[in-house]
Amino acid sequence: MERFLQSPDFLQDIFLEETWKNIDKIDSFIESKAALEEIEISQTEVDSLFRTMHGVKGSASMMGYPAISETAHSAEDLFSYLREEESPAQEDLQTILQLLRMVSGYLKRELRRMETDDEVTDFGWAVVRRIKNFLAHVDSDNEPEGPSYQIAYTRKGKRKIPFINFQPLIPQMQRLATVMGRELEREFQIKVSGAGTEVPRDIYDKVSMAVLQMTKNSMDHGLEPLADRERMGKTPVGEISLEIRKGGQRVFVMFRDDGRGLNRNQILQKAKEKGLLKKSEDEYEDSEIYAFLLRPGFTTKSSATLFSGRGVGLDVVNAAVSALGGSIRIESREFMGTTFFMEFPVIV
Repeated sequence: MERFLQSPDFLQDIFLEETWKNIDKIDSFIESKAALEEIEISQTEVDSLFRTMHGVKGSASMMGYPAISETAHSAEDLFSYLREEESPAQEDLQTILQLLRMVSGYLKRELRRMETDDEVTDFGWAVVRRIKNFLAHVDSDNEPEGPSYQIAYTRKGKRKIPFINFQPLIPQMQRLATVMGRELEREFQIKVSGAGTEVPRDIYDKVSMAVLQMTKNSMDHGLEPLADRERMGKTPVGEISLEIRKGGQRVFVMFRDDGRGLNRNQILQKAKEKGLLKKSEDEYEDSEIYAFLLRPGFTTKSSATLFSGRGVGLDVVNAAVSALGGSIRIESREFMGTTFFMEFPVIV
């Protein structure tokens, strides 16, 4: 504790030092294989590099860098694949080396940004999607297809991921509304349609995490106190609605509240204070301004409360959607409410 008080950045320094060492291990492995006519990777090498990526993932998660953590997690999955496959094709091994180069390159760029006090990026999600696409491809010709599961490579090896619908999410949202309503002295109503939509369990987990974070955010930021709603001619009970539907191999999620809406100018000024603006203020579209809310640590609250203002918010939503190879768009009307539109593939 004393060390933290004397130098609060020492954890960041440790993270940088350890991660650079782990990147050196990855680069040494890549270089040792790159010149070979026929690539061979031993189980000892696989186990060692799996532990290396596991360490990067855990440290990045602790430090609050979700894109770095998820990138390292995806690299773990590559080594899980190598654990499971006795004789992977040379073409696949070459692809794995290329993907690891991408992982290493991304990590190096982010560490250099940290060393110069520049803001980290979310470019790692592009690497995550490339890895997921590769792992889906190598199994597509060898595994039976069916509506009830998909195949994934994880730290525990190759496994079937069952499909699940969103019914379990409803009581979680309702419990959150009850707890926050009691603390904030407000009333909330939850409406959900399309809860019977089935997706793989890993997708359900990330979407549920995103929805619960948006629910918390709407209750604390968006939905007004009773007196304000009555003064504006609104119903006394705030409403949060969630719509889920699937079309082809894509899932669409719409989350909406009927609250006060987003303060465009306040968000723009906060972005200006943080040095995020890359062009003049009048050139920004509303959607671009609202997208600042998805950045790590971005908050318009000046002080922390029980539920918000601690630098953890909609970036969690963006992280979950990006990890699934999806996209997110925000629309808002002052005094009318805010809507989040999310779209992502079922298999990524």
